[in-house]
Amino acid sequence: MKVALLVGIDAYPRAPLSGCIGDVNSMHEVLSRNDDGSPNFSCFRLVSSEQQVTRPLLRENLEKLFAFQGEVALLFFAGHGYLSGLGGYLVTQDTTRYDEGISMTDVLALANRSHCREVIIMLDCC
Repeated sequence: MKVALLVGIDAYPRAPLSGCIGDVNSMHEVLSRNDDGSPNFSCFRLVSSEQQVTRPLLRENLEKLFAFQGEVALLFFAGHGYLSGLGGYLVTQDTTRYDEGISMTDVLALANRSHCREVIIMLDCC
């Protein structure tokens, strides 16, 4: 079995984006079915048009994704990224100065503990 977490955040309080939710919807369309129409990935979406994508919500869903025991776990994140002297971050909607979001160190630590045969991380952020 293959599972995907697709995250799209357009609605940032100080620097809104456009297109991230559309990217998630496109990824869902591509990943959920094979060319012959058979099921492919079980896709779970977190999008800012349906709920506030906060740091705790994203962390909870990352932990669930990488705790999955199956063939493939895939993370797709479309939104703001942030780079500081301490490393990179996936920026959530509840971002504040000195608490930008989920650190890539944490994402990679969770991914490295995964029991899936393959882990894929795709980031569409800068």
